[in-house]
Amino acid sequence: MEREKQIEIRKLTIPSVLKATSYFLVIPIALSGIFVIFWSLFITVLEGPMGLIGLPLFLIGVIFYVGLYFGITALVTLIYNLFAGKFGGLVMTVRDVDTQGSNYENHMDDVSQV
Repeated sequence: MEREKQIEIRKLTIPSVLKATSYFLVIPIALSGIFVIFWSLFITVLEGPMGLIGLPLFLIGVIFYVGLYFGITALVTLIYNLFAGKFGGLVMTVRDVDTQGSNYENHMDDVSQV
Protein backbone atom coordinates (compact mmCIF):
# COMPACT_ATOMS: atom_id res chain seq x y z
CA MET A 1 0.00 0.00 0.00
CA GLU A 2 1.49 3.28 -1.10
CA ARG A 3 0.56 6.62 0.33
CA GLU A 4 1.87 9.93 -0.84
CA LYS A 5 1.89 12.99 1.31
CA GLN A 6 3.42 16.39 1.01
CA ILE A 7 5.56 17.91 3.71
CA GLU A 8 6.79 21.46 3.93
CA ILE A 9 10.22 22.31 5.28
CA ARG A 10 9.75 25.54 7.21
CA LYS A 11 12.98 25.70 9.18
CA LEU A 12 16.52 24.42 8.76
CA THR A 13 19.09 24.27 11.53
CA ILE A 14 22.46 25.80 10.76
CA PRO A 15 24.55 22.89 12.16
CA SER A 16 22.71 20.32 10.04
CA VAL A 17 23.07 22.43 6.90
CA LEU A 18 26.78 23.01 7.59
CA LYS A 19 27.29 19.28 8.12
CA ALA A 20 25.59 18.48 4.83
CA THR A 21 27.52 21.12 2.90
CA SER A 22 30.82 20.00 4.42
CA TYR A 23 30.40 16.76 2.48
CA PHE A 24 30.47 18.78 -0.74
CA LEU A 25 33.41 20.82 0.53
CA VAL A 26 35.69 17.77 0.70
CA ILE A 27 35.97 17.40 -3.09
CA PRO A 28 37.32 20.90 -3.92
CA ILE A 29 39.72 20.81 -0.97
CA ALA A 30 41.07 17.40 -2.01
CA LEU A 31 41.50 18.51 -5.62
CA SER A 32 43.25 21.73 -4.65
CA GLY A 33 45.44 19.79 -2.21
CA ILE A 34 46.55 17.43 -4.97
CA PHE A 35 47.20 20.40 -7.25
CA VAL A 36 49.26 22.21 -4.58
CA ILE A 37 51.34 19.12 -3.81
CA PHE A 38 52.22 18.62 -7.48
CA TRP A 39 52.79 22.35 -7.92
CA SER A 40 55.11 22.43 -4.89
CA LEU A 41 57.07 19.43 -6.15
CA PHE A 42 57.43 21.01 -9.58
CA ILE A 43 58.58 24.36 -8.16
CA THR A 44 60.92 22.58 -5.70
CA VAL A 45 62.62 20.81 -8.60
CA LEU A 46 63.05 24.12 -10.44
CA GLU A 47 63.77 26.56 -7.60
CA GLY A 48 64.85 24.44 -4.64
CA PRO A 49 63.36 24.92 -1.17
CA MET A 50 61.37 27.99 -2.28
CA GLY A 51 58.86 25.60 -3.81
CA LEU A 52 57.78 24.44 -0.38
CA ILE A 53 56.24 27.85 0.33
CA GLY A 54 53.07 26.62 -1.38
CA LEU A 55 52.24 24.12 1.37
CA PRO A 56 51.63 26.64 4.20
CA LEU A 57 49.81 28.88 1.73
CA PHE A 58 47.56 25.93 0.92
CA LEU A 59 46.67 25.49 4.60
CA ILE A 60 45.90 29.19 4.99
CA GLY A 61 43.83 29.10 1.80
CA VAL A 62 41.84 26.09 3.03
CA ILE A 63 41.03 27.87 6.29
CA PHE A 64 39.80 30.98 4.45
CA TYR A 65 37.87 28.89 1.91
CA VAL A 66 36.10 26.84 4.60
CA GLY A 67 35.30 29.98 6.62
CA LEU A 68 33.88 31.77 3.60
CA TYR A 69 31.94 28.70 2.45
CA PHE A 70 30.44 28.05 5.88
CA GLY A 71 29.69 31.74 6.40
CA ILE A 72 27.78 32.01 3.14
CA THR A 73 25.94 28.75 3.86
CA ALA A 74 24.92 29.94 7.33
CA LEU A 75 23.70 33.23 5.85
CA VAL A 76 21.66 31.43 3.19
CA THR A 77 20.15 29.20 5.90
CA LEU A 78 19.13 32.22 7.97
CA ILE A 79 17.59 33.89 4.92
CA TYR A 80 15.72 30.68 4.05
CA ASN A 81 14.34 30.43 7.59
CA LEU A 82 13.22 34.05 7.44
CA PHE A 83 11.41 33.76 4.11
CA ALA A 84 10.09 30.22 4.65
CA GLY A 85 8.24 31.46 7.71
CA LYS A 86 6.64 34.30 5.75
CA PHE A 87 6.06 32.86 2.29
CA GLY A 88 6.18 29.09 2.81
CA GLY A 89 9.01 26.63 2.61
CA LEU A 90 10.17 23.91 0.31
CA VAL A 91 7.42 21.35 -0.38
CA MET A 92 8.43 17.73 -0.81
CA THR A 93 6.29 14.76 -1.79
CA VAL A 94 7.03 11.70 0.32
CA ARG A 95 5.80 8.24 -0.61
CA ASP A 96 5.21 5.76 2.20
CA VAL A 97 5.77 2.28 0.79
CA ASP A 98 4.82 -0.83 2.76
CA THR A 99 6.86 -3.81 1.65
CA GLN A 100 6.28 -7.43 2.59
CA GLY A 101 9.08 -9.06 4.55
CA SER A 102 10.89 -5.85 5.43
CA ASN A 103 12.29 -5.14 8.84
CA TYR A 104 11.02 -1.58 8.81
CA GLU A 105 8.33 -2.17 11.42
CA ASN A 106 10.72 -4.11 13.64
CA HIS A 107 13.32 -1.38 13.35
CA MET A 108 10.80 1.30 14.24
CA ASP A 109 9.69 -0.74 17.27
CA ASP A 110 13.31 -0.94 18.44
CA VAL A 111 13.76 2.80 18.02
CA SER A 112 10.54 3.65 19.85
CA GLN A 113 11.58 1.58 22.87
CA VAL A 114 14.76 3.60 23.38
